[in-house]
Amino acid sequence: MIPSSLPSLTDSRNGRFLLFGFLYFTQGAIAAYVLIFNNLYLRAFGAAAWQLSLLNGLLVVPFILKIGIGVLSDKVRLRLPLFGAGHRRPYISLGLLLISIGGIAAAFVPPVEMYPLFVLMALFIALGLALYDTVADGYAIDVTPAEEQGQIQGVMVVGRALGVVILASIYGRIIAMFGWTVIFVAVALLTLTPQILMRFTHEPAERAHAQEFSWEALRSLWRPDIFRFSLYAIVYSVAIYGANAIVALFANEGLGQSLVAVGDVAALGGIGMVMGGAAATYLIRRPTISIWQQGVWTAAAVFAILLLMALVANENNIMLMFVLWGVCLSASELIYITLAMAKADRRMGAGQFAIFMAISNIGVGLGQSASTSLIDTIDFRWIFVGLAVINLLLFPLLAMMRQDDEREPNPLLTAVSGS
Repeated sequence: MIPSSLPSLTDSRNGRFLLFGFLYFTQGAIAAYVLIFNNLYLRAFGAAAWQLSLLNGLLVVPFILKIGIGVLSDKVRLRLPLFGAGHRRPYISLGLLLISIGGIAAAFVPPVEMYPLFVLMALFIALGLALYDTVADGYAIDVTPAEEQGQIQGVMVVGRALGVVILASIYGRIIAMFGWTVIFVAVALLTLTPQILMRFTHEPAERAHAQEFSWEALRSLWRPDIFRFSLYAIVYSVAIYGANAIVALFANEGLGQSLVAVGDVAALGGIGMVMGGAAATYLIRRPTISIWQQGVWTAAAVFAILLLMALVANENNIMLMFVLWGVCLSASELIYITLAMAKADRRMGAGQFAIFMAISNIGVGLGQSASTSLIDTIDFRWIFVGLAVINLLLFPLLAMMRQDDEREPNPLLTAVSGS
């Protein structure tokens, strides 16, 4: 850790972009395996649909625990050997270390023959990811000025997408050449790299008054507008992540694509995520376009691509479908996390943001578990149709949320967009 008297990366705009962009690039490297190849890994060893469904459902549990992780980080200043002391840095470093340890251990556990142990290892990795992700979000809230919040979330979304772009295609080739075990070790080693940047950050000995922990901040959550926002979180994540859990399986099992081809089309999906994140970040900065308008446009785009996936996707156009899906995925994520960041009370920044993300993760678990449980009994295309119908519920929810904001304008939403 650098001495607190020296500049920290978080002191400058470019430093914040570098730090949080790389933290989420690493998350993208992990997601490139978890979201694209993990289900294929289990299927390669003969896993049934129920095993995929159970694992995908259980993996969300650590992310629901983000509520406790966020509150713990807000309230308890942690001191760890090598990682220093603070409300953010040591938690982030510890989470990254847990992912690395779990990844190496999982490499040597047969996923179907020793399914319970493999699930346990996967949950250990997910716990590390939930810890580092939760506290990194809280750190971003702590150090980012209100007018930069949309930009920093855009950097994080694009950084994550770049991780998917760069690693998805590489992973497919590594698996084809060397087998599955090497991937776990590679992901574990990649997860250690952000520790270098963390050495160039520090936290103040005392938190700013506006960021001092207060249980009073929880009272602001018991409002009708937060209830509507929570419904939006669940519906959006069921549709988006229910579909995202099966797009790679659809390419592999539904369209007969090889693992290398799946990696390549997933990389194109990552390029779409970069495009969608960049476009959404640009639009958020436009004073004439509100975040509510962007939300409606994004929901319409998700509905359209899910129907296209169901009706016309084939081996000739699947690359284009993945690019369009990537655009919709990252744009949807950016809309939600920008709203969540704006609604988080800075007295419990990581805690409240974690609550909002945990609520969306309930939808992630429901969507992923439901969609993967159906793949042996229902055609992939009908699953996409069902998710498109669920996505339609976003339109009335966005209209109600916009009315909430018009009655009681949120200054942070005004700062990040033209709402």
